[in-house]
Amino acid sequence: MGRFLKSTGAYNFVALSVPTPGAANAEPQVGPIVISEIMYYPAGSADAEYIELLNVSDAPVTLYDATLDAPWRLTDDPDNPKIEFFFPADEPVVLAPGGRLLLVGNSLMFGVSYAPPADVPILDLRADRLPDAGGKIQLSRPGDEETDGTRQWIRVDRVVYSDGVHGENFPAGVDPWPIAAAGNGASLERIDPQAYGNDPANWQAAAPSPGAGP
Repeated sequence: MGRFLKSTGAYNFVALSVPTPGAANAEPQVGPIVISEIMYYPAGSADAEYIELLNVSDAPVTLYDATLDAPWRLTDDPDNPKIEFFFPADEPVVLAPGGRLLLVGNSLMFGVSYAPPADVPILDLRADRLPDAGGKIQLSRPGDEETDGTRQWIRVDRVVYSDGVHGENFPAGVDPWPIAAAGNGASLERIDPQAYGNDPANWQAAAPSPGAGP
């Protein structure tokens, strides 16, 4: 674990790719699954929002831990979640290398609004909508259970996004997130899936492409 300086001037304390005792910190560990696209504020129906996940590794990844008998989960605020989605345990999702998965706000409205590739799995979040003014999305895999039954969660990827107009939340007083993704038709698209995701420098506004990539 170590500090990583983001483009905003703020630091995150994250898992690093390799240990570097006595030397400068390495780059953050990325993957095997990353958040690759976020439609948090659709221009039309609010139910057409979605989150795209991408396997950036060279091996299949199962979003369920058979040893711990526990699924992966996606949340907004891990400590006080309004959105908390557990991946299927009866038929675990397996993402092949380069494979994508869509988590949608409402599968019916999503199907009306977009035409993703037929081979991309789609799961319905069935949860509160993503905040339009900015929020958190965190993907975690299960860790051990405490003696009281509380599950520990190991962060795999996290994005704290904004809508481009909340400079008060950033050290420089300027909100660096693209306004075009805030109800203006664009989605947030990760620029380099292999690079650290919780930094606005690695995101851009783009035409929605759920399941298809850039």
